[in-house]
Amino acid sequence: MSRLPAGVLMGMDWGVRRIGLSVSDPTQLLARPLTILVRSGPDLALGPEDDAVLQSLAVLIREHGVSGLVFGVPYYHLSGDPNPRVSCYLETGQTLGARLSLPLAYYDEGQTSERARELKPKKSRNLHRRESIDDLAATILLQGYLDAHTLVRSADGMDGRPAESSVERSASGR
Repeated sequence: MSRLPAGVLMGMDWGVRRIGLSVSDPTQLLARPLTILVRSGPDLALGPEDDAVLQSLAVLIREHGVSGLVFGVPYYHLSGDPNPRVSCYLETGQTLGARLSLPLAYYDEGQTSERARELKPKKSRNLHRRESIDDLAATILLQGYLDAHTLVRSADGMDGRPAESSVERSASGR
């Protein structure tokens, strides 16, 4: 299992219209929402129309001292059926990591948007306008990754091994 470097990590909930972003603290224990970027591209894949998004990401990465990316991939639909668009997410993540010159780990974003909707306070929900929850979904995604990589305690104390996660997929596909 690959582990991203020490320091601040950025979580990404990539979508056709919006990208939810979150960041961890430098100790990689806690994630918090950062922002939502709006895409103008016609498809899920990273394209030339995403240059403004890439510039915004580069600025945020510099401002927050990001050392690695956690890219959400919906491996399965809510129904449990495999998502046929997984390869597009994987390709987009790989291209994004290369363009931003950062190491990348994939993490199953399964149901993060549903969980984010449940956590959104009901009083802040507007019946006439659907509020974006993408940054909250990115936070749930990143916190899941961080939790899966906390150190496992052995009988002797900290043994230094990262916890295993059945939902993580490394950038190398192993």
